[in-house]
Amino acid sequence: MGKLNLNTKMKGYSVINDIIGKPDSVEEDGVRQIKTYLLIPFKKHPFKLYEGKQLDDLVESIKEYGILSPVIAREVENKEELELMSGHNRVNAAKIIGLETVPTIIKNVDDDTAQIIVAESNFRQRNNFLPSEKAKAYKMQMDALKRQGKRTDLDICSNGTYTKTSRDKVADNNDTSPAQIRRYIRLNYLTDKLLDMVDNNSISFRPAVEISYLSAETQKMIESLIEKEKQKIKISLKQAERLKELEKDSGTLNLDTILDVLSEKKKMKKKLEIPVSKVKDFFDDSVTEKEMINIILNLLESNMQEGK
Repeated sequence: MGKLNLNTKMKGYSVINDIIGKPDSVEEDGVRQIKTYLLIPFKKHPFKLYEGKQLDDLVESIKEYGILSPVIAREVENKEELELMSGHNRVNAAKIIGLETVPTIIKNVDDDTAQIIVAESNFRQRNNFLPSEKAKAYKMQMDALKRQGKRTDLDICSNGTYTKTSRDKVADNNDTSPAQIRRYIRLNYLTDKLLDMVDNNSISFRPAVEISYLSAETQKMIESLIEKEKQKIKISLKQAERLKELEKDSGTLNLDTILDVLSEKKKMKKKLEIPVSKVKDFFDDSVTEKEMINIILNLLESNMQEGK
């Protein structure tokens, strides 16, 4: 198989179609009925599988309509089984129902291409993803592209011209910015518990990115504090940046330092309110409140200048 063309206007749709063919040509590609027990999960699958109601709904849908879209799998060397690249939830539902076979498209692809198919097919079929799923899938795509594209990890060629990095290509393919791809990939450097906390919104996305730069020891102290205090600790972006700065300057932080930073209260903005009734006699009726404020500020500034 030739190198994939990710730099395309149709982004992810074109990429997966480059690999498996257009959806309406699946029949031409050949769909085989494969024994359900022969379909095994992808060994580096980055997405969480359906559970509870979501899985129940899929089971009921397949009971009523069958599996409308074939799953995609690849051969495993020296084994009878086929490794799934797309369709894990459909196969799980089929096993629950007791279906003997599942319609399957079989593709012989290498590890890197398989990883791209896994990510692209899921992004194509679903709308909502957890931050941890995006973090793992974007990294999988970028690592595969780096291996396939050789020097795409560099952004300046020897002749001084700019070439797209693998991160740029992943961003193009997923209709987002390279900076956002970098942020999501940083989440892979969080401890498992902290990453779960990002998924359940105990930690916001941007503070989590900054926390990912902290040592594992510091991260474990933060996760224990959040677990202990439950909803009482909500780390702000400024607090996370402060922790990152302190650790960069002095090494791994201790618990007291972390607590000091997380206990810092947000500075309250002072607000001065003057009732219009107190100043209206100094202005014509045609002057608006906004104009009153500007006039008062200008007078105060002029008074200060005269006093210097």
